[in-house]
Amino acid sequence: MSTTTSTSGTPVRPYGECGAYAELAGAAARLNEEAAARGAASEVWAARQEVAEAVLVRGVVERHSTVTTSVAALTVRKDGHEGYVVHSPAGRHDPDLVDTALAMGRALPAADAPPVADGPSAVQVSNAPEARIDEATLERLRRLSDGPADVGIELRARADHGCVLLQRGGTAPLRRGTDTFQLQARLTAKGERVGHIGHHVFGRDAEDTLAAAEARELPELVQLARVLATEPVPDPAYDDVLVDGRVLARLLMLAVPAFLLDSVLEGRSPLAGRVAERIAAAGVSLTDDPTDPDSPLYEPWDDEGAPCGRTVLIDDGVLRGFLSSRRTAAEVGGRSSGSGRRGPMGEMATVQPGCLRLRPGPELGDRPAEGRTLLKVVQANGAHISNAITGDFSIGANAVLVAADGGQRNAGSLTLAGNVFDLLRHVDGHDGRVRVNRSHHSFVATPGVWTSRLTVGR
Repeated sequence: MSTTTSTSGTPVRPYGECGAYAELAGAAARLNEEAAARGAASEVWAARQEVAEAVLVRGVVERHSTVTTSVAALTVRKDGHEGYVVHSPAGRHDPDLVDTALAMGRALPAADAPPVADGPSAVQVSNAPEARIDEATLERLRRLSDGPADVGIELRARADHGCVLLQRGGTAPLRRGTDTFQLQARLTAKGERVGHIGHHVFGRDAEDTLAAAEARELPELVQLARVLATEPVPDPAYDDVLVDGRVLARLLMLAVPAFLLDSVLEGRSPLAGRVAERIAAAGVSLTDDPTDPDSPLYEPWDDEGAPCGRTVLIDDGVLRGFLSSRRTAAEVGGRSSGSGRRGPMGEMATVQPGCLRLRPGPELGDRPAEGRTLLKVVQANGAHISNAITGDFSIGANAVLVAADGGQRNAGSLTLAGNVFDLLRHVDGHDGRVRVNRSHHSFVATPGVWTSRLTVGR
């Protein structure tokens, strides 16, 4: 199999071998031809996805399944009207779909259509290698889930393999792969009490993802589960607070809408009108880049065909801009940041990040200073209260107390309350361990942060 290199330096392979590509491209071309015959401009977005999942507990495969789905969205523009229709399966060619989309457009008020983005037509690539759960991967998962006698390990693996195609009438189609591999680990330790800990690991293929889990993540989780299975200390006194990246990534999801241009235009972002203002601590940066080699999903272009790249949202604590789609960028006279993404059923594109990454100031490690005790928040247990507009939150959490020599004690179940924007303004440093959270195909990556802006209670 031949490989090439994308403009970001990421190894990629041509996606011509995708069995569904020819079917998707053929159906898209025919729909565009039907629209052109009716005097309409059109474009077809189509996706095919094969999702393989496996669940293993203590070395036993409890479930192993594969599901394949496909969906397509047709957009037509004629006489200032825009119509839209979604259909499944994606390879189906039905001329009535064009008539339905045109009728929907006529029923809606006429409006200026956003300019067509100049898509990266030379970039027609996929990730390499493919994300699959083959017999070798299943055997490795079986071995990893067969842990020590006092710790039960449940592993849930998911491999997403598929392709996305975008074809406008009269142009060559764009195509890209959607390969990602996800491993969810749930550990239960039995000691003086029962201790639970969970964690997600993401990658582009099974080999690298499982290697990282085996070498570091699972051994650390076993040790942590054992600590959480001990009796909590009666008075969890501490000097400093470190919020682990797996917890902070979930909290950062609350801040995501504030950095989307549609939220700004609709008056839902607390950051509207604050570009060039300091909104975070010095040294804090926030970027979105789905072409980053460390992104679990490489995307050279978004679901509207706009090129993806690195978008700086915060630089050294100062707000620099927002993420936009083709439509929202047109409203302010700008260009899309490549952040127009569709939902799993082909819904109209909305503004969403690809791979949002927080880099918070100096690295301080995960050990307290001599003579001090660190409260390390290691797991979020659900949001009691959360507000994506204000950033306020109150969540249940588990934490451990870390001594200067690295010894850990169970701090028990806690409640954390605060405001995510206030937290960003009071970041002292980070621990160097990047964790990733995922919402649909948007990723948020961040290390753990040291902060003094949390209210902690039992």
